[in-house]
Amino acid sequence: MGSIRPTYIKRVAVEIVKKHQDLVSDDFQANKELVDRITDVSTKKMRNRIAGYITRYYKYMKRKQAQT
Repeated sequence: MGSIRPTYIKRVAVEIVKKHQDLVSDDFQANKELVDRITDVSTKKMRNRIAGYITRYYKYMKRKQAQT
Protein backbone atom coordinates (compact mmCIF):
# COMPACT_ATOMS: atom_id res chain seq x y z
CA MET A 1 0.00 0.00 0.00
CA GLY A 2 1.23 3.45 -0.87
CA SER A 3 1.44 6.40 1.42
CA ILE A 4 -0.98 9.29 1.06
CA ARG A 5 0.77 12.60 0.58
CA PRO A 6 -0.69 15.90 1.73
CA THR A 7 -1.86 18.33 -0.92
CA TYR A 8 0.76 20.95 -0.09
CA ILE A 9 3.58 18.51 -0.86
CA LYS A 10 2.02 17.68 -4.22
CA ARG A 11 1.36 21.35 -4.99
CA VAL A 12 4.95 22.42 -4.28
CA ALA A 13 6.41 19.45 -6.18
CA VAL A 14 4.30 20.00 -9.30
CA GLU A 15 5.10 23.71 -9.24
CA ILE A 16 8.84 22.96 -9.08
CA VAL A 17 8.57 20.48 -11.96
CA LYS A 18 6.72 23.00 -14.13
CA LYS A 19 9.02 25.95 -13.36
CA HIS A 20 12.35 24.08 -13.37
CA GLN A 21 11.68 21.25 -15.79
CA ASP A 22 15.21 21.34 -17.17
CA LEU A 23 16.75 20.84 -13.68
CA VAL A 24 14.48 18.03 -12.46
CA SER A 25 15.62 14.44 -12.98
CA ASP A 26 14.62 10.91 -11.99
CA ASP A 27 17.41 10.84 -9.39
CA PHE A 28 16.23 11.40 -5.81
CA GLN A 29 19.55 12.82 -4.59
CA ALA A 30 19.66 15.44 -7.35
CA ASN A 31 16.04 16.41 -6.69
CA LYS A 32 16.76 16.68 -2.97
CA GLU A 33 19.55 19.17 -3.63
CA LEU A 34 17.32 21.07 -6.06
CA VAL A 35 14.54 21.39 -3.47
CA ASP A 36 17.10 22.53 -0.91
CA ARG A 37 18.34 25.29 -3.25
CA ILE A 38 14.99 26.47 -4.60
CA THR A 39 12.67 26.37 -1.59
CA ASP A 40 12.88 27.51 2.00
CA VAL A 41 11.69 24.23 3.52
CA SER A 42 12.58 24.19 7.18
CA THR A 43 12.90 20.44 7.86
CA LYS A 44 14.76 17.60 6.19
CA LYS A 45 11.70 15.37 6.34
CA MET A 46 9.61 17.84 4.36
CA ARG A 47 12.42 18.37 1.84
CA ASN A 48 12.76 14.63 1.33
CA ARG A 49 9.03 14.12 0.92
CA ILE A 50 8.85 16.86 -1.72
CA ALA A 51 11.92 15.48 -3.53
CA GLY A 52 10.45 11.98 -3.44
CA TYR A 53 7.20 13.14 -4.97
CA ILE A 54 9.09 15.11 -7.62
CA THR A 55 10.96 11.93 -8.55
CA ARG A 56 7.76 9.87 -8.81
CA TYR A 57 5.90 12.61 -10.70
CA TYR A 58 8.78 13.10 -13.15
CA LYS A 59 8.95 9.36 -13.90
CA TYR A 60 5.19 9.28 -14.38
CA MET A 61 5.30 12.20 -16.81
CA LYS A 62 8.12 10.59 -18.82
CA ARG A 63 6.17 7.31 -19.03
CA LYS A 64 3.03 9.16 -20.10
CA GLN A 65 4.92 11.03 -22.85
CA ALA A 66 6.48 7.79 -24.11
CA GLN A 67 3.05 6.22 -24.57
CA THR A 68 1.80 8.98 -26.84
